[in-house]
Amino acid sequence: MAAAQKIHVDSLTKAYQKNRQDTTLVQLYTEKAEKVFLTADPDSGMYCVNQGLRLSQRIHYKHGELRMLALKAVYLNRRGAMVESIKITFAVIPQAIATGDNRVLSQAYNNLGLCYQTLKDYHKSINYYLLFIRATERSHLADLQVTGYNNIARVYFDIGKIDSASYYNNRAYATAIRTNNVRNIAYIIRNFGVVAVARRDYKKGIDYFRKSIIVLVNKSNHYLLSEDDRRLADAYLHLKRTDSALFFAKGAYDEGKLDKDPELVMKAADMLASFYLATGDYKNAWLYQQEKIANSDSLFSREKTLQIQNLTFTEDQRRRQESEARNAYEARVRFYTLLGILGVFVLIAGILLFANRQRQKANLVLQQRNEQIEAQHHALEKTLSDLKTTQAQLIQSEKMASLGELTAGIAHEIQNPLNFVNNFSEVNAELIDEMEEEIDNGDLAEIKAVALDIKENSRKISMHGKRADAIVKGMLQHSQSGTGKKEPTNINALADECMRLAYHGLRAKDKSFNAELIIHFDETLPKVNAIPQDMVRVMLNLFNNAFYAVNQKTKTAGPDYKPEVSVSTSSDDGHALIKVKDNGIGIPDAIKEKIMQPFFTTKPTGEGTGLGLSLTYDMVVKGHGGKIEVNTKEGEFTEFFVTLPV
Repeated sequence: MAAAQKIHVDSLTKAYQKNRQDTTLVQLYTEKAEKVFLTADPDSGMYCVNQGLRLSQRIHYKHGELRMLALKAVYLNRRGAMVESIKITFAVIPQAIATGDNRVLSQAYNNLGLCYQTLKDYHKSINYYLLFIRATERSHLADLQVTGYNNIARVYFDIGKIDSASYYNNRAYATAIRTNNVRNIAYIIRNFGVVAVARRDYKKGIDYFRKSIIVLVNKSNHYLLSEDDRRLADAYLHLKRTDSALFFAKGAYDEGKLDKDPELVMKAADMLASFYLATGDYKNAWLYQQEKIANSDSLFSREKTLQIQNLTFTEDQRRRQESEARNAYEARVRFYTLLGILGVFVLIAGILLFANRQRQKANLVLQQRNEQIEAQHHALEKTLSDLKTTQAQLIQSEKMASLGELTAGIAHEIQNPLNFVNNFSEVNAELIDEMEEEIDNGDLAEIKAVALDIKENSRKISMHGKRADAIVKGMLQHSQSGTGKKEPTNINALADECMRLAYHGLRAKDKSFNAELIIHFDETLPKVNAIPQDMVRVMLNLFNNAFYAVNQKTKTAGPDYKPEVSVSTSSDDGHALIKVKDNGIGIPDAIKEKIMQPFFTTKPTGEGTGLGLSLTYDMVVKGHGGKIEVNTKEGEFTEFFVTLPV
């Protein structure tokens, strides 16, 4: 198969040398990129992809451009750059559908399945693999069908459904044999070994893994070699042959390094760390554990996870809107078709009636007028329904954005107590080791001293654990959809938590941002009868706007500018007053009266929906019978005053 591919590349090279066609050169770059895709030369593959992409764009060769983009997404995925890979793939899919390029569409769906499998979102992974297989079946792409069945089998291995995995692997094998497509037969043989190991037939599994290596067409396929070595190590561990297990675990690690795939390195490093820890070699266990953590962070860092969640949410919205638009178009086609048929019948009836009676003609004209009015009425009702749907989607988008910022803030806020818990837990482990030594020495006084230290550390662990638990439970309780029932609420505590969460939410997106937080609370302020979930959204909206204002001013102000956001509470004549102030960009007088209107926003396109202050106004005024006022000066400050009845 490798020889056949080489012959194809050589023939393309000769064809280009003969006719010097740019499209032939693009195909040559594609074949060369695919040839080195699974070898130890990824840089050459990426070079071919970039060269082919630039040439395709220059000559407006859409098919070549899409193939190169799909290949680039696969390369990025294999190197751990999943955010960029998913972003490119989401952009390629609608273009491939529009141009009818089912091979590119299949490769795009397969890449998304691989990405979400790495992220352990198995439901999405299987869905994309099924879309991948359906696209290959439509175009009879037998080579890609084998890949699709194999990948679904791997997902079912990951979630422990061995029978389902075996079913899809058998389909992959049968398709490969039927179509004489044995290029990737080594993957399927390896899967037979995984099934055998899962059923505790370890020797049979080892035989399959060794056969997988033997039949491997491309001996530079470090990905498959790493997977086979890791599976062999696992099987030998079950047989208690530790020397062989260690040998193959190291082989898996080395091959993963050569492949430059952080997921392969992470899995092999985890196996080696566990092995050395079990044998008491703590130095090597620690080294491989650090290697595992580093590669895990490169794949699953919080920033990348949030970016992928945002990309996924945006793509889901796009697909939903596309489906709604398609349904609306089909409905219009049906409507106008029926209207056309009706018009024909009306015309025939008019001709017949005109020949018979003039009076009936007048009645027919009146009937047609009524039908037109009714059709217009239906069209108007549909337009109003679409507007309501769009408004509901925008409100949901605003709520999701608020929830995302709240989640980021909570994660940052609980990091400190979690660090304390981890640190004191490690110290306790060391103290226990020390206590064991003193027990052996018989030094009772030293044993008691160490025990007191352990007790004190345990108390601190409990204290910080309860702090983290309180943060998560309290804020998530406020952020979740509730019953809308009012209850006595501590406004001071709620304002303090929301201010810090909004600040840390912005800091999670922009590490360079800093601001001084100023708090002046009236400690005698009584609890307010309010809906906690609504008040969390109100305060988060106000604080988010304040931090946005000072952050914008930081970008243009001089070095002497110090961003400040303050919050204060007080009580007056049976009312609670909350004031949120910032020294940011302020609000122009010309638009100050409009900021509470739905869909009005001063932020650039894509950064705001114009619903934040509108929802805040409704929650305060309509939901709690309170007031919200603003005092501002452009370029200097903005103050929001919220008044609630106690």
